[in-house]
Amino acid sequence: MPSLADGQSRFIACLQKGPSHFPDELFAEDAGRALLGLKAHANTVSHARLVALENAYPKLREHMGHEPFHAISRDYIEQDHILACDMNSIAADFADFLIKRDSEETEIDLARIEWAWIKSYHSAEAMPLALNDIATLDEEGLLGLAITAHPAMRLIELTGPLSPELSELGDETPDALMIARPEAAVLFHPLTQVEHDIAEKIANISTMGNLLAAAIELDGEDTAMERLIKLIQSGVMIKTTG
Repeated sequence: MPSLADGQSRFIACLQKGPSHFPDELFAEDAGRALLGLKAHANTVSHARLVALENAYPKLREHMGHEPFHAISRDYIEQDHILACDMNSIAADFADFLIKRDSEETEIDLARIEWAWIKSYHSAEAMPLALNDIATLDEEGLLGLAITAHPAMRLIELTGPLSPELSELGDETPDALMIARPEAAVLFHPLTQVEHDIAEKIANISTMGNLLAAAIELDGEDTAMERLIKLIQSGVMIKTTG
């Protein structure tokens, strides 16, 4: 008699890979009836996986059209490593899959943006640094203020034209997008390349003084503080204990 672990493994393989992996001796019912039930269950799981992708990438689905999106989604979910994923993580590698399939840059960007939105939405809570928090600081206190990136911040450098599904961001394609969730809402912020490069420094920097120095190096003294104020207003920094 096969072990429980072996039976479970063969049962899962049947659900994931089809009738050729059917475990004949595992069910009390005759093989035909058992296989019919397994097929129904597998179809339900497959449909749920497709729905999970649709829910993760609604803008991409609209951009591509239902049939092309559905076709590439089915190819995606039939990969062995995706068959082993739970529903919460099934959509994580979709942008990488689009790259392998030589999809349009706009489609790849949109997939990365929508997944980043999801990760931002589900990130940890944190009180963002506000302008009021620094208004009363003297120069020494401001430059020494310990900071890091808000857990919800995400940065995406764009490689193609902005999708019409993001028309609320304007007609021109920015160099990058920053995603922030300072309170309840997840927000998009178009960035220039310099703004992106400064924002990218936040996670690996310890104080406001260090960030200001990096901003000056990247963009000059005249605009560095303006760049930092924009980042603070976007809610992508938090105070730390140093």
